[in-house]
Amino acid sequence: FYTLNTYPTVVLLTLYVPAFLIALIGNILVLLTVFTDKKVKRAKNFYLINLALSDLCVTLVCIPVTVSSIVSRLWFYGIFMCKFTAFLQGVVVASSIFTLTAMGIDRYISIQYPASVSWVTSPNQALGIIGTIWIISSIFMGPMIYIRQVDEIDLPLLSSLKFCIENWPREEDRKSYGVFLLLIVYVIPGITLSVCYAHVGQTLCTNEMLRDRSDYYNRRLSRKRAAKVLVVLVVVFMMFWLPYNIFSLCVDLTARHAATAVLPFALWLGHAHSAANPIIYWALNRRFR
Repeated sequence: FYTLNTYPTVVLLTLYVPAFLIALIGNILVLLTVFTDKKVKRAKNFYLINLALSDLCVTLVCIPVTVSSIVSRLWFYGIFMCKFTAFLQGVVVASSIFTLTAMGIDRYISIQYPASVSWVTSPNQALGIIGTIWIISSIFMGPMIYIRQVDEIDLPLLSSLKFCIENWPREEDRKSYGVFLLLIVYVIPGITLSVCYAHVGQTLCTNEMLRDRSDYYNRRLSRKRAAKVLVVLVVVFMMFWLPYNIFSLCVDLTARHAATAVLPFALWLGHAHSAANPIIYWALNRRFR
């Protein structure tokens, strides 16, 4: 039941160490940078704080438990952690993509309908949206609390073996829920963001009515930079979580051994996304350097 001496385990542990350190240090620095901003109460800063906190939840809770399960397939942390870690990971991932979607819609409205900017980007509006995002994410991931169980196997003259498993009432329920999550947390947000940024890009590139005014030019340049950062954040999120979504769905629908073997590496890539966001901020936003 211990896999520390196997080659895939060594590779995974080697990959997780830098991902953990970069995610931990990077997201703490992001929070410090945002909180020291004189305009910390701007809506976009609240969204960045929410993303950084989501990434820290993955870093401090999900990654350590995942690493422990890689070393040993036995479960040592009790029924609460069995349910909570799976639930939390689902919630923070959903929260991240929903936050990116909210930022994309916010950017779309502020550029397409400038008269609505004061309402859309107000701090109170952003806080309300963030609170709604966490509530909706928790509802969508609620079944994880129900179906996660600790399976205990009693052995004669030995301590019992415990495993954290998904115990679905029916196989069809597991498949349906997997497809549902793929649509809600990946496909629909991806389509929504693609449409928003396609319109944003078209507007920023073709609107030349006031190009001779320096204030308009500076404002448009600032919007282009902000849109560029958000597009990169979305694309990176989609790329990092795409393999896990694909292989997880394959496991749910087919239970093929090959997909099961690759799944831990796909999950590492998803967890590594928590380390990617701070790097993106540093590379594309001068305020973070």
